[in-house]
Amino acid sequence: MANTSARTGLQLRSTVKTEDILELSLASVPTPEPKPEEVVVRIDASPINGLALILARPVPARSRAAALPG
Repeated sequence: MANTSARTGLQLRSTVKTEDILELSLASVPTPEPKPEEVVVRIDASPINGLALILARPVPARSRAAALPG
């Protein structure tokens, strides 16, 4: 069994900032230690649903997307 303690992963976070800017960022977070009868699954890639980004904007006509390095 692999030792997952002291490992970190990336978590995608989205925040609506002032002026209706949708900010997407990656945050480094610790990988949780699995409880009995649980497993940790590694995901190397996952798509971002473009439609969900459009619907998440508070005012679609005025919103802008801002990509920030994470």
